[in-house]
Amino acid sequence: MKTQWSHILATAILGAVAGCAMNPPSNPSPRAVVEAKFAAVNRHAVADVVKLYSPDARITSSAFCNPRHGSADVQRTYQALFADFPGIVADVLEYVVQGDRVAVRFIARMKIQGRSIDVPIYNFFTVRNGLIEADEGMFDTGGRPCTS
Repeated sequence: MKTQWSHILATAILGAVAGCAMNPPSNPSPRAVVEAKFAAVNRHAVADVVKLYSPDARITSSAFCNPRHGSADVQRTYQALFADFPGIVADVLEYVVQGDRVAVRFIARMKIQGRSIDVPIYNFFTVRNGLIEADEGMFDTGGRPCTS
């Protein structure tokens, strides 16, 4: 009888542990979502970036003339970024989290015509239900005109 209970208990514990390992939280923290976004950016994985945004996400940037909306604009934005700056990486310096808002201070590092360029950027994200709903980026554009 003792062996049977030991077997049942061991099976239950192993099942619970395996279930936890196989079923990650369905609603990751806002910081985890933003960290995943920067990891995808550094891999230049456009599809992975797009998956982290809500279908009706709003994106603003110092470089945009008007806000961008939705998955198609997220895809277009990151495809253009990686095409224009093939070696770009984001070096995150700081995250500040308050509820569903995540502020990020990072440096975009890239090469332009063989010259290394570092651009300090501040991003403010709103994350709900595990997806980025708003992405507000601010940086010095160096006087370049905005794009659509």
